Amino acid sequence: MSHIDRRQREKEEIKQRILDAARKIATKEGWHSVTIRKIADEIEYTPPIVYEHFENKEALIRELIYTGFSMLGKEFAVVRQSETNPKKLLKMLSLLHWDFAFKNVELYQLMFSLERPTPNEDMMSDLKLIESIFLELSNNNKELSYELILSWMFLINGAISIMMKFPDLPHHSDRDPRDIFGSIINRFVDSL
Repeated sequence: MSHIDRRQREKEEIKQRILDAARKIATKEGWHSVTIRKIADEIEYTPPIVYEHFENKEALIRELIYTGFSMLGKEFAVVRQSETNPKKLLKMLSLLHWDFAFKNVELYQLMFSLERPTPNEDMMSDLKLIESIFLELSNNNKELSYELILSWMFLINGAISIMMKFPDLPHHSDRDPRDIFGSIINRFVDSL
């Protein structure tokens, strides 16, 4: 391995440590508490090392958001290849979205916050997949499909946000919140 290859690998490792440290701090204290200084302390480097990788906190946040959408998009693509029925696919994608949110709580909160940056290629690819499903379900009626997309997005993101914010809401004690979410999604999709 050449010196340049090793240096590049080390640089990528530090960048990943920075991203991981930001997520760790956010998990403990919330995104508002993430600072370059805290990240530097967490990875045991100085702030200038963090600034070598990210111009500022906003650039770091943008990278995390793009990474999250890339992760979610890859999972969407796997499901898309395994299912062709649009209703079944939409139900599967909805549950995948739920599972992603609760496996990556702090990242999900950041991805769907009002601080979300301009969509990148991965975000647009995910949106095009969703759009194609709803166009098929609405017999290529673009106006209706956009209304349905918004309704679906409101439904899934609203339900997930409520369960994250208020996990102890009264519900059927014998039912998992994910199962309740699945029932809500099934009713919505079956009504299309």
